[in-house]
Amino acid sequence: MELKNKKLFVPIFVITTLIFSFLAYDPEEISIAGPYFPQITYFQEELDQISKDLNVKIKYVPFSDVETEIVVGTNIEDFDLAIIPNPQGVVNLGERGHIYPVSIALSDELINNNYPKHLQEITTSEIDQTNYGILFRLIPNSLIWYDVDKYERLGSPTFESFEDMIFFTKEYSSPDNPLWCMDIESGASSGWIATNWLEDLILHEYGPDTYDDWLTQRIKSQNNEITLSILNIGKLIFEENAVYGGNQRIISKEFRNNYRNLLDEDNSCVFSWSGHFASMYFPADKSYEYDFDFFKFPSESYKNAMVGIGDSLVILNSSNKSLEVFNALLDDNFGQKWISKQDSMFISANKNSNIEDIENSMLYKETLLVRNALNDNLFRYDASELMERRIGSDHLLYALKKYIFLGSEFINEITEELDSKY
Repeated sequence: MELKNKKLFVPIFVITTLIFSFLAYDPEEISIAGPYFPQITYFQEELDQISKDLNVKIKYVPFSDVETEIVVGTNIEDFDLAIIPNPQGVVNLGERGHIYPVSIALSDELINNNYPKHLQEITTSEIDQTNYGILFRLIPNSLIWYDVDKYERLGSPTFESFEDMIFFTKEYSSPDNPLWCMDIESGASSGWIATNWLEDLILHEYGPDTYDDWLTQRIKSQNNEITLSILNIGKLIFEENAVYGGNQRIISKEFRNNYRNLLDEDNSCVFSWSGHFASMYFPADKSYEYDFDFFKFPSESYKNAMVGIGDSLVILNSSNKSLEVFNALLDDNFGQKWISKQDSMFISANKNSNIEDIENSMLYKETLLVRNALNDNLFRYDASELMERRIGSDHLLYALKKYIFLGSEFINEITEELDSKY
């Protein structure tokens, strides 16, 4: 009996040790800092799946200003990765030594296969020629929204260019029937929607090289292409009877009015020139495709061009697990649960990402437009976000509001004043 107990002791000891080891095991925790944004819960579902796949704990902690938190936050050393809303912030953090180059996690071949040149350049420092971030998701701006019923009553027109759209507007607008809702007031940020219009016109009319030269200030507002693009805005907003309330209303009424007015049968507005953000402001009882829809800003020479914004993923901690999670977030198959949601708004910046499971028809349409632009290297990031902040977030907004208020006859004064601020 004594011998039998000794024989049992070893396996019991091993099993007990394994059980206690399993219960005591605490997987490594990876923390990601980032902004508040809609659908964080969907993002967390994706993180939970990565947690299971890599046997780690992953938590996402949102901040109102994640860049400032990285620079001065007292607990930022606890974070491994971060999502940064602006490529300019990525470069700033990299040059100050707060984040690692992406080359510690990704090969040049993988980056070049998945991301067009422009998306790489905007997170790369001109000082040290180092890329500090990877665009994680994108949001399109270059859209024309419309009321479905009113649009069909107009004959469901299609446009090959901005000039086509202006010609149609002249033909079908009348004193009692302006076709466009164009309000842009947005408190201290009023004017940002007008910068979107200017960016669309520069990119779609004059192409990516001119756009890139403008955003890097190699050419300024008095350059012919930029001046003519500003004047092109005037072709629409100063066209008699084209815009609901006229140009003075545009700068005094809040932009959220556009989408309620667009779907109001007592209002003749058919179109509104807005980005994806418009979809968040249509009345709750109205639905995409049935009540409202959109088409891409038209262009004859650069059909697949698209201006947009997005978030970048950066590395704060170079541990093996941090880099594994970083790679998983950029994988071709990241986001499959997210994009399968009926209200999903996630568009990967990876042009080879899997989009087969998209259920939301609006997301699918937007994704294809973004994908076409990425494949042709015609996706361009919002220039005002990439410019020196005192220009892109201040003087440019002021200049466009002044132009809308005063009219095209003051174009030389306005562009000269703007260029003096560079």
